[in-house]
Amino acid sequence: MDMPEYYKVCVWCNTYNQASYIKDTMEGFCIQQTQFPFVCLIMDDASTDGEPEVIKQYLHDYFETKWTKETDDYHLTLARHQENKNCFFAVYLLKYNHYSIKKKRLKYYREVATEIDYVAQCEGDDYWTDEHKLQKQADALDANPQATLVYTNFQTVDREGNPISRPFIKDFPGRSHSGDNLPTLLRYGNYIMVLTSMYRYKVFQSESLANSPVSFDLATTLSAALMGDFIWLPEQTGHYRSLESGLTLSRHGIGDELGQELYRYYAGLVMKDQCKPLSLGQRIHLTTLILIRALMIPDPQLRKETLSASPLSRLLLPVAYVRLKGERLKDRIKKLNK
Repeated sequence: MDMPEYYKVCVWCNTYNQASYIKDTMEGFCIQQTQFPFVCLIMDDASTDGEPEVIKQYLHDYFETKWTKETDDYHLTLARHQENKNCFFAVYLLKYNHYSIKKKRLKYYREVATEIDYVAQCEGDDYWTDEHKLQKQADALDANPQATLVYTNFQTVDREGNPISRPFIKDFPGRSHSGDNLPTLLRYGNYIMVLTSMYRYKVFQSESLANSPVSFDLATTLSAALMGDFIWLPEQTGHYRSLESGLTLSRHGIGDELGQELYRYYAGLVMKDQCKPLSLGQRIHLTTLILIRALMIPDPQLRKETLSASPLSRLLLPVAYVRLKGERLKDRIKKLNK
């Protein structure tokens, strides 16, 4: 069969002005050894640094073009790797910058791959180093139907690919675990790097994500956590390139207003039971975490909405006060001991 009827895994790669790095990203896709066909949707958002030419040259050198399509919005090429017959590229060269006018691109992805099981992601300055990443993650999700996301460890590197350490992500591996990740996400925010993740496609079809007020990576991760468990694979499968212009760094510290709006939305879904079934113990734990967040920021709106959501939250408010004071005392002691 020359063209698959469906792809088990679809890789989403958004890129803009990353001409110096996109070849590493594409090579990380092409080395993947799988027992199933996968398609890499590479979407260049009208780069001005010559990146479209780099992508087109890579296609010319290593792929066989199957068909092309052109619209007022983009030029699309679907191609198959010359040697890795399970590897397909769908390259979208957008004709104008969609991000600057906040035009959504999800419908473009669905034009090529409508019947898929899983979605992996990797931005155009990061790259995979484990040739079995996709196969291992797909196997993990196949074997665990209750899981909605599988993610792995990673190595942070600089522009040249040299290993480095960055303070704001050094604790990510320590927070990572299999099972219910919703409490950890509500406490710390996102600690799951885009390049390490593979989601069930149904997460992107969920009502919670469709109605999210902010389209950060954390929104996708929280929607997955609302729906099921996560699987943590501790091995490193790729390199996260830490750049001043990188997407993760540009979103880090983006501002309290958007972050609080996103948190209030997902906290509200938890309090309204618009999530996976929760035991009483889980509900107590999550409600307490949300109240601690409301007191710590502080966020009067979050506190008001949480307290009005259920009688349980009002009973847990004193507990949240005590726990917050305890955490602040521990932080002061740590600072004194440094």
